[in-house]
Amino acid sequence: MRELFRYPGIQAARTAASYRLLSPNELHSMGVAHIERTLAQQEYKILFQSGSPTRFPQLKAFKKGECLWWVVVEAAMYPHIPQLSDDVGLEVLKYARSEEALVMYAPVMFINTKSQNLSLPSQNGTFSALFNGFIEVSKQSLREGR
Repeated sequence: MRELFRYPGIQAARTAASYRLLSPNELHSMGVAHIERTLAQQEYKILFQSGSPTRFPQLKAFKKGECLWWVVVEAAMYPHIPQLSDDVGLEVLKYARSEEALVMYAPVMFINTKSQNLSLPSQNGTFSALFNGFIEVSKQSLREGR
């Protein structure tokens, strides 16, 4: 009887190992692409895009009649929730002042809807993006742990 309960675990591990997994850079690129589409839908024009997950901001966007936005994008796979670190937030805020820009944080969480393992970042997966909107970054919001 124990063999029946062990077999599905072994089978699942074998299946997961057969997937080609996304690299952290590929996952980040998916997040930036999702945020670009979101900004385009809100009629923002992308002025700058950084392809690097460690170069901040990842996007600079502008909408006529509004302030310039510096957007910091972080992407993660379910169940991990992206979190903006205080030191990155403070550093971006410091340089955003030179362009009188608002700093916005865009946490994107992906779920693999093609796999039984929702957190599997496989290249052949179909993903749903969970994005609840932009979060304005300020010194106060960083202190509050937002």
